[in-house]
Amino acid sequence: MSAKEQNIRDWQKAKTRRDTRFACTNNCSQRLLGSDTMKIRTRSLCSISVFLVVAGLAISAGCARKTEALFTRPELITHSRLAIIGLTPEQEQIFMAFYTKAFPGQIIIFVERKRLQEIIDEQDLLQGRLNEKMRAKIKDLFSVEALIMCTYHDGTDDIGIKKLRIRIVDSATGAIVGSVITDGHDNFSYHCETAIKALKADLLGGS
Repeated sequence: MSAKEQNIRDWQKAKTRRDTRFACTNNCSQRLLGSDTMKIRTRSLCSISVFLVVAGLAISAGCARKTEALFTRPELITHSRLAIIGLTPEQEQIFMAFYTKAFPGQIIIFVERKRLQEIIDEQDLLQGRLNEKMRAKIKDLFSVEALIMCTYHDGTDDIGIKKLRIRIVDSATGAIVGSVITDGHDNFSYHCETAIKALKADLLGGS
């Protein structure tokens, strides 16, 4: 083999190696680029999904909240000696705090639960079972002007929707002088505060 032929063969081998390295490098670059593009798309899709979930939850929570069956009568503002029926001791304490803060210029007295238990069975007290005779007895014994009759559903039996139902009854006449119902996924404190604010706004003409 001549020197010229040998040089040609060496040049062809070198070119083949360069072409092979170039093809490999190009292929790797395309793979990396494709991988980065896929990561970017994945991150974008995840961000969009998270946004949609959060937005959906916010809309769902907002739509689930509502206040209904709201009304008050003017004489409610004159009733200062009250008794709460139908709540647990803890819920009753929360209700008293919100109600007292809602009417800071008014002297409000709540009859102690222990005194109510002297004439009402605890189960009847929790479930708000109260007939006309018992209502009159509470008025005579404790000088109660209005009974705040409450029913709270914790949502365990209805897709997590909680509900607080309040009726305020004049102990002398039996007339309902205040009413409100709140629905939502929130806890008892939210329902309590929302219901009392609604009653106050309606009683004071939206002020």
